[in-house]
Amino acid sequence: MGVRSALVRVAVAMFIATLALPAFPSTATAKEHKREATVDPALLAAARADPQALFRVIVTARADRGDYKNDEHVKRATAAVKKAHGRADHALGVVGGASATVSGVGLLKIARDEDVAAVVADQTFSVSFDPVAAAAAEGTPGIIEVGAPQAWRDSGVTGRGVTVAVVDSGVAAHPDLGARLIGAIDFTSAAPTLSPVALGDPGGHGSHVAGLVAGDGTASGGLYTGVAPEANIIDVRVISGTGSTDLGTVLRGLQWVLENHRAYGIRVVNMSFGARETTSYTQDLLATAAEFLTFAGIVTVVAAGNNGPEASTITTPGVDPWVITVGAADDSGTADRTDDVVATFSSRGPTAVDAILKPDVLAPGRKIVSLRSAGSQLDTLFPDRRVSTLPLVEPEYFRLSGTSMAAPIVAGAVALLLQHDPGLAPAQVKQRLRSTATPLAPNDANVSGAGLLDITAALASTDPAGYVTTQRVSDAFAETAYTILYGTPLTWHDPTLGGLDWTQLTWDAMPWDQVVWSNVSWETVHWEEITWEEITWESITWEATY
Repeated sequence: MGVRSALVRVAVAMFIATLALPAFPSTATAKEHKREATVDPALLAAARADPQALFRVIVTARADRGDYKNDEHVKRATAAVKKAHGRADHALGVVGGASATVSGVGLLKIARDEDVAAVVADQTFSVSFDPVAAAAAEGTPGIIEVGAPQAWRDSGVTGRGVTVAVVDSGVAAHPDLGARLIGAIDFTSAAPTLSPVALGDPGGHGSHVAGLVAGDGTASGGLYTGVAPEANIIDVRVISGTGSTDLGTVLRGLQWVLENHRAYGIRVVNMSFGARETTSYTQDLLATAAEFLTFAGIVTVVAAGNNGPEASTITTPGVDPWVITVGAADDSGTADRTDDVVATFSSRGPTAVDAILKPDVLAPGRKIVSLRSAGSQLDTLFPDRRVSTLPLVEPEYFRLSGTSMAAPIVAGAVALLLQHDPGLAPAQVKQRLRSTATPLAPNDANVSGAGLLDITAALASTDPAGYVTTQRVSDAFAETAYTILYGTPLTWHDPTLGGLDWTQLTWDAMPWDQVVWSNVSWETVHWEEITWEEITWESITWEATY
């Protein structure tokens, strides 16, 4: 059989409902198949209704099949914005594009630019801090019941040497973190610059999250200690003091994490926030950024959301299949796991658009005590939630509820796992957490996931397997990964599919010029067998000067 006919057979087998294509399409053929960009229908309608209005958007670019430099996506997206007389604001290599401000007329022009893959609104969303009225409680039994103290005592793991990036509202200086808060950067400011000292937390949320990951209990005599009390924290502020942010700001923060994870030993990122799911994760740029972090070897832990008990309320980026999405359990104020239930507010699956089973695991999330940021928005609004360890002593702690609290408990558990076994990949970490979790009634995967976190069991596991999903990667990841992986041999589940030796097939042997990413059978790719370690991930976050 000739190579051309074999490739045609491969293309038919590999793509769902795609056209029969020549194996090596000419430039002329590719131009004949020019496609318009994917644009959010609501955004497109608004631009047509008011052509002179200004819109804040994020533009992602198609891969240039003739130029395989990793920064090409940002350049092409920026050029498209400028051709439409718009203003390019920030390079967003983490999603293969740039944020911009354009008129309605310009937006319509960008949508017709053959270099553009998609245009989405740079929407603003709010972070839900605490959906449940807090009441007085003593201590944090949830930290005990997930097995953290036992792990410190029996396994000798405390998170030492592992850095967790807290992408949130900031982290205040606190005795429970001390010098282990090794850096802070504020993307809500005009000129984000890494500081070696704390920049504060005007919201109060990020400090609480950081304490649950890595507080060492200094100010409470060990009473209120986080899960990984010797882990390091990097503060990546993307949320304002009032709890709001926008997509572009979050993406810039995640891009910084990706660009700097090797320099600071960042192995885990915690996102205790989310936005309402409005589209498939395949079109969601928060999901794309989470995928890049995951494939770069950073375990990405995300709160499920606080919109339960209704079904299909998981927020993005928790809807992405690659991240660890954490729901909240109510520990009933005891360290006894047998009286735990799923917290009423914890968001449920399946995901609204793609019907993916979520959350992945649960951790305690109701009436959780952690670090207080004095004078912050939360501290001012809810003074009754301040927690002091001694009478007449200024409170150092604060009580909050939400999946925002459950997620950092899992992030801390991941830090313990990575100290115990530094070679674990994100997929292996996710598999161990899920496979060792304790089932929790109603034992419904869309309510309680795999069950309640059990750190002791996860540390004892020697399972080498990685979590496997049948879902595909997002469109923007596919566009950007193409230029990174071009020429890399891929391993497939069926090595003889289509009569070819798929173990030797490379990206440049396929007719990618006309591929619609949604038609690719991504579930056949052994992602875990690609040598990601050789990729210089920092190069995809090329920062343009506009």
